[in-house]
Amino acid sequence: PAPAGSQEVRFKRKTTFPGNALQVASALTFVSYFFWWPIGCLVWLGLSPWVCNVCSWTLLWSVFFLYSLQLAFYRPHLGKGWPFHWMLYGPLTDFVLCYHDATCVREGPPLDPQGKYLFAMYPHGVYGVCRAFSGGVGLWRTLFPGISARWGSFGGAFYLPGIREFSLFAGCIDASKPVLERAIRRGENLYLLPGGIDEMNLTDGQSTDTKLVMVDRKGFVKLAIENGLDVVPGFCFGKKWIHRTVTA
Repeated sequence: PAPAGSQEVRFKRKTTFPGNALQVASALTFVSYFFWWPIGCLVWLGLSPWVCNVCSWTLLWSVFFLYSLQLAFYRPHLGKGWPFHWMLYGPLTDFVLCYHDATCVREGPPLDPQGKYLFAMYPHGVYGVCRAFSGGVGLWRTLFPGISARWGSFGGAFYLPGIREFSLFAGCIDASKPVLERAIRRGENLYLLPGGIDEMNLTDGQSTDTKLVMVDRKGFVKLAIENGLDVVPGFCFGKKWIHRTVTA
């Protein structure tokens, strides 16, 4: 039996149009944002004749140059991130959870809204699908009322076009210790995937065992102790079976 005070939120997959189509599109966007690179190329190929007729190559190269400049020198992920997190706290996340028939459970009574927390989620998986559990229109506010958390993400992702914007719209900042400590001093709670890329590479969708990277991942515990944060562990069951993996 679940501990006293536990709460459960269930999401049901939609089987009729347009809900089912929105679920698939949302899952592809949130779970596999690399999906949009080939889609973007196809859209560009389709629009390029019109674009080339309307815009000069000078203008196109100027836009590309300005984007490259902000990609290299504009670094909100090292500060407060972006103030709007519609990608995480909007209906898109609810559609993702519905697509996976997700059930989200908080074991035990609600956390104290006045406390300071570091949410540690396992496993990392091929993609950070469990980010969806920290958002939605009302999911997070139902399970953890009065508490908001800031995601820490791999710093290199903020230099990849598309993934950068996706991460910033989801409220992510760099997961380096100085950046996270500044967030803590601002009064923000943290949400991390401590296993990182090493744990991602251990994902085996053909196995029934889930391998976690924990021995060499004690830094987040030290960060929590040094800054007075309570560590709240979480586990995403079935995440490893969302994608098929290919071994060369």
